[in-house]
Amino acid sequence: MNYQFKFYFWLRYTTISHPSHPGCKAALTLSSLLIMKIIHRNRLPALLGLLLIPVAASAQPVNMEKVRPVRLKMYPAEGLVWKNQSAQNTSWNKITETPDGKIWFCGGDHWGTDAVIGDFDNAEKYERPWGFGNTAICSYDPGTDKVSFELELDRASSIYANAETPGHGKIHGNIASDSKGMLYFAGYMGMSYMHEFTRAYYPKSYAGGALIKYDPSTKNVDYLGIPCPYGATVGLYYDEKRNILNGISPDRAKFWRVKLNTFELNRYESVARMSRLEDRVREMIMDRDGFCFFANDVGGLTRFNPDNEEFSDIDIRLPGKMMDFRASVVSSKNIIYAITTDGFVWSFDPRSNKLVNYGHVIGKPEQGHYTPNIALDEEWGRLYFIAGNHGGQVLETALEILTVLDLKTGKFHWLGQVEGVEGCFGAICSKNHVVYFSCFGNYYSGNEIEKDSKGKPVTRPYLIKYDPPEILK
Repeated sequence: MNYQFKFYFWLRYTTISHPSHPGCKAALTLSSLLIMKIIHRNRLPALLGLLLIPVAASAQPVNMEKVRPVRLKMYPAEGLVWKNQSAQNTSWNKITETPDGKIWFCGGDHWGTDAVIGDFDNAEKYERPWGFGNTAICSYDPGTDKVSFELELDRASSIYANAETPGHGKIHGNIASDSKGMLYFAGYMGMSYMHEFTRAYYPKSYAGGALIKYDPSTKNVDYLGIPCPYGATVGLYYDEKRNILNGISPDRAKFWRVKLNTFELNRYESVARMSRLEDRVREMIMDRDGFCFFANDVGGLTRFNPDNEEFSDIDIRLPGKMMDFRASVVSSKNIIYAITTDGFVWSFDPRSNKLVNYGHVIGKPEQGHYTPNIALDEEWGRLYFIAGNHGGQVLETALEILTVLDLKTGKFHWLGQVEGVEGCFGAICSKNHVVYFSCFGNYYSGNEIEKDSKGKPVTRPYLIKYDPPEILK
């Protein structure tokens, strides 16, 4: 049975219910007039016995004895200074390149859920001017080789965090951009994915992942509202053709869309892997035509048509035990490239529904190896990765390996183990083939590692840059 509730409201914070369904209520926090349509649907189960397309997947395993340490230049995120020191301790955002060639990334102050770094006491989170969680958005200019602080997410979304109202401790999803250089991003607070599901009073009164539109040329900030009150936002994609923001929440994978010309919010509720309610969904895919894709309960993909708003299951089976995707990139020819939570690399052509399995990122199919980033160089025919920590099974000795997949030969190249890096979430290949990764970990300034007053290395969010050779050996 399909049915729709259409809600029209004008208040900043309103609790409403449908007269014929008094038990259905929604608490909404938005900054301007929105028209909300919640669509509930019962999706038919996918056909049993989904097709697994045979491919010649690479079986080469990594030989760690041949992998040498490599140190790449680090560019720490600016902003959020407390007592003359950076208070940033996390970074899990995907990154973007604007038409002017700048790379956009961020760093977060995520005290309360992540470890305290630097010469601080945990209680100081109640003393800082931004309180309990904040995020600094930064840009890197290759022309000047410098990082610039741009804005604070709490201030941009009119959320002033304190002990009772947590702010946005990080961006845990995409920093998206359009052809005019506009940026779109949304907030996140750790454990908020458990908050609504368990009805626990944590993280207390987190307002939810606010949507922001930012114009770097004028420094103008538009606060667009909160599509999932009390919940965070992870995957975020801008459909420029339709002027629509598409996103998904980690708590029960709530898919939503905001039409920016009318501020109509369409919420489609739970999609993706909802047979495992505590599985924290972190990603969705949007192709060049604005179609969205989700990993479904039976190991395949579910496609959303943005024009008729219909969902359809595709008869494929994704590789690996997890049968999902943790990072993705789409080519100019609309080929989707992705990597699963356990490290299998695959591609999908939406026109033919053809799936290609390129094999395991370290050549050990039985060994989960969490790699939540992927970058594509179309001209040279390559994919780039750095395996990270925090989010899935890993082979500890093979962490932070700078990996290249040659799409022409199907061969993986392991170029070195990046020093200092603990986790890496975002990656992008620029127009001149330089690859950037958004990371966190120990920070090297020259040959010196940064330490606190007690001599302990501190954790910092930073951008790293890799200038690859044209010929892989």
